[in-house]
Formats: sequence, structure tokens, C-alpha cells
Amino acid sequence: MAGSLKAKTVNGLSWSLIDNLANQGITFIVGIVLARLLTPHEYGIIGIILIFLAIFNSLVDSGFSSALIRKTDARAVDYNTVFIVNLVLSLVLFAVLFLIAPAVGRYFDLPLLVPTLRVMGSIVIINALAIVQRTHLIKKIDFKTQTKVSVVASVSSGVLGIGMAYGGMGVWSLVAQQISRQLVNSLLLWLYNKEWTPKLEFSVRSFKELFNFGWKVMVVGMIGTVWEELYQGVIGKCYAPQTLGQFTRANQFRNIFSRNLATVVQRVSYPVLSSLQDNNDHLRESFRKIVRVTFFVSSVSMLMIGAVAKPMILVLIGEKWLQAVVFLRIICFSGLWNPLTYLNTNMLQVQGKSGVLLKLEILKRSIA
Repeated sequence: MAGSLKAKTVNGLSWSLIDNLANQGITFIVGIVLARLLTPHEYGIIGIILIFLAIFNSLVDSGFSSALIRKTDARAVDYNTVFIVNLVLSLVLFAVLFLIAPAVGRYFDLPLLVPTLRVMGSIVIINALAIVQRTHLIKKIDFKTQTKVSVVASVSSGVLGIGMAYGGMGVWSLVAQQISRQLVNSLLLWLYNKEWTPKLEFSVRSFKELFNFGWKVMVVGMIGTVWEELYQGVIGKCYAPQTLGQFTRANQFRNIFSRNLATVVQRVSYPVLSSLQDNNDHLRESFRKIVRVTFFVSSVSMLMIGAVAKPMILVLIGEKWLQAVVFLRIICFSGLWNPLTYLNTNMLQVQGKSGVLLKLEILKRSIA
């Protein structure tokens, strides 16, 4: 059993790492091309839209995916219940997003925000259709399938975005890239993962059981998301969209290493640690090993990125993005701690301490 779990963990980490490296490599190259074709102003518009998408996507999930992964005896009715909840919530939230778009455009004094926000709002529904499929694969520690799917989605959406940018489509090339990536990803997840197909089945008992754990995880995620996106909102409102575009590019460079390392470790360690929740000694030892390795890699990566920020940005995306250097150097220090934060969040969830997690999140953000 231990050998099998170790093999699954190593395999999961390997494929998850390949997934992130391949996708971020593709995204990085596509981003460099688009940054040379587009302006900070256009990236600023997309940065504002991503604030709403991040918050609304967190609401759609509502912590149910974490609850499903943690539940060792999850049944078909549990998956079906979560799928229906996700889909209904996404439709409601898309309608809300569509209605508030004019107010958002007026608030930021950007008329172009109205049509772009309404079109990109469809991502909320597209993502909702794939949440359970992705959760099913994560629970099985099957990251090989997810890697294949996401690489195809990244390449196809990147080609579309670059083609439209060369055609002079401006900000709409970024809109098309974002939507097509999520659409292809969702379609391929359905195509390759045929072990579970949804049925019109809803269980109140299952909903209550999963929501009892999930809602706290959702609130923690919402607080974290709002806090992260607050930077974008304040910069977009108090400064020019160009400044937000500079910050967004700096954040993307930082996340290539920090956020993606954290994501790889988080999504593999959570199902693995969840399977060990009844063996405290094994759980503790496994957690310590993961923490040591992860923090070493994240520290070295962030310090290196901060050190070479200026020549890296000048060479890769040009002098018009020079302001991003200052932002990148500062946020690299916060990136040091991302993997540790994610890992400790995982451990509290595995132990069923979502209430403690919520209290800590409120305390942490209040102090900050």
C-alpha cells in the first residue's frame, strides 16, 4: 500500500511538474509575443476583468471540490450533486456579471470594459462544466491526462491569440485567448475522462455533508482571492490602466516560478495527504519532507528572479515594460512564502480543520 502510494505520488508530482512547466513555457512564450504586439493599457483592461473572474470562479466551486477530494468514500451521487450545484451557480453568477458590466465600466471609466467583461464572463460557465471532471482526476492522482489536456489548450489558444493580435484585434486577442483556453480544456477533460458522466441526480444529504466542510474552505478561498485581486482593483482605479498592465506583467513573471511551484505541490499533496489522514505518524513525516524540499526550491527561484529582473524584462518584452521591474523585485519576496502557505492550508483541510483555517485567514488578513 505504502509503495503504491509512493509511486502514485512520484508519478503525480512528475506529471504535474511537466504540466506546469510545459504550460507556463507555452504561456511565457505567447505572453512575450503578445506583450510586444499589445500595450500595457490593453493588459490593464484584462487585468480588471480577471479580478471578477477569479472571485466568481471561487464562488462557483464553493469548496465542494476540496470536500470531494477529502472524502474517501465519495459516490456517484456526490459527484452529480456537486456538478448540478456548480452549474446552477455559474449560470446565476454569469447573469450577475452581465448585468453589472455597465456599472463596472463607469467605475473604472473604461467603456470597453462592458463588452469585454460580458464576453469573458462565459468563462465562469465553461469552468463550472469541468470542475467535477478535474476533481475526479485529481482524486485519482491522475495528472498525466490533465497535462495532455492543458498543453493542447495552451498551444491552441496561444496560436489564436497571437494570430488575432497580428491582425490588429487589440484587447480582443487576449479575450479570445482566455476563452478558447478554458473551452478547449473543458472539452478535452470530458473527452478523455469517461469514468464519470453526470446524471440528473441531486442529494440533499450529500449537499449538506459536503457543504458543511466546503463552505469554510470557500470563504477562506474568497478572502484570499479578494485580497489578491484587491491590488489589481486599487491600481486600476487609482492609477492608469497602463500601470495595472505593468503590475500584471510583473505578477505573471513572479507566478511562473512561485505560484506554479505552489500549485504543483498543492494539487498533488492534497489527495496524497488525504489518503494518509488516518495514519498520523506517516502523515506528519510525509508533510515534513514535502515542506523542506518545496521551501528550498521556492527560495532559490524567487531570489534569482529578483536579482535578474531588469535584464530579463528588457531582453524579453522590451523597454516599454521597464516599470514592471520595480514591482517584480518587491513581489518576489512575497513569492518566497506561497508554497508554504499552500501546504499548511492543505494540512489543515486534510485534518478536517476548515474552521481553524477560516479563523487563521481572517486573523491574517486583518493584521495585513
